[in-house]
Amino acid sequence: MLIREWIGNSQGHAWRLNHHVAEHIAFNFHFHPEYELTLTLGAGGQRHIGHDIESITECDLALVAPNQPHSWQAPARSDGAALELQVVLFRLDWLVALTEHGMPELRHLCQWLAQIRQGVVFSPAFTQLLAPRLARLHELTGVKRLIAVLDILSELEKDRAARFIDAQVVQLDPDRRLMKAMAHLQVNYLRAVSLAELAEVAACSVTTLKRLFAQQMKSSFSQEVLRLRIAHACHLLLTTDRGIDWVAMQSGYACLSHFYQQFSARIGQTPSAFRRQAKIRTNATGKPNANRP
Repeated sequence: MLIREWIGNSQGHAWRLNHHVAEHIAFNFHFHPEYELTLTLGAGGQRHIGHDIESITECDLALVAPNQPHSWQAPARSDGAALELQVVLFRLDWLVALTEHGMPELRHLCQWLAQIRQGVVFSPAFTQLLAPRLARLHELTGVKRLIAVLDILSELEKDRAARFIDAQVVQLDPDRRLMKAMAHLQVNYLRAVSLAELAEVAACSVTTLKRLFAQQMKSSFSQEVLRLRIAHACHLLLTTDRGIDWVAMQSGYACLSHFYQQFSARIGQTPSAFRRQAKIRTNATGKPNANRP
């Protein structure tokens, strides 16, 4: 399920560091107004950023733009080793303020960040280069940690081989009515929710809500429902061995053929092929296949 995640400050700054060590990474599709730089170590699973779904390797680094739904997911390792995530969350207005009050060196970074609408996946070579510095962030404190964060962020634009995920443009300050509608949809997308219902929740007309979807999300109500349901279906296909008909039903599809049609159009392969290829990739990395975001 897609949730809105609220991020607090870290040591008085508009940024936060989360360090996680776990047996597996659970699917938790969410969004928030901060940028999110995530380094995963030792995981073999998948990364979901907006409409982009890609397998992750032992060392993966990606940047998520503000308000973009995202999640990582990975099973426990067969050798029992822990998975590690280092997550830096920060706001652009914080960096802009630093730029305007004594740190003009950050200006180019701010300009680079402002053009990112969905996310960036960094190249393996660049990730290997930056990973040791990111991995040690939680060991630092105070000013040393702050300086290290700014130094790491300033390096990001240097990866000429980075992949910019094609964007569905989302404004950094979306209309409150749209946010109310999206929040309601993100909780109810697995049932027969209607555009009229969302308009009522948002306290606006259906016509207005359609316009807000088009202008600020570069999308539509039906496209957002499809995106959420297919992401949920991908999660079930990766984390269970249940039949495709069960996956379709649990993802809000009463008609199996309709599910096959929409899944194939969006993912580029059938649900069975998606699951089969995911298992092949998982087996190749020596990780278990099922029962694990």
